Amino acid sequence: MFRFIRTAIPNTGADIPAALQFAAQVTSYLNKTYSLNLKYGIEMFGGTRIQWHFDVDSLDKVYELQGKVLQDREYCGMLDKSRDTFLPGSLKDAVMSLQE
Repeated sequence: MFRFIRTAIPNTGADIPAALQFAAQVTSYLNKTYSLNLKYGIEMFGGTRIQWHFDVDSLDKVYELQGKVLQDREYCGMLDKSRDTFLPGSLKDAVMSLQE
């Protein structure tokens, strides 16, 4: 089992509400369109970061999903609209191998 994690930092404290609104919108869209169990939240300590994560059985599914969403005009439009909400260069992706 693997967990894909994406984090992004809002530009300023004033951008946090817009960042959370974007997180909710994109989470809802991706869950509906791609049947993910994507969740989002805001880190409580050590800096203000918005985080999304979902679990998959194989890394192939992560690569397959990336290929699909990069072709998804509606998703890309949401990303473009949120561009000024997040600190440039703050987007980070990670994949964890989950152990039982």
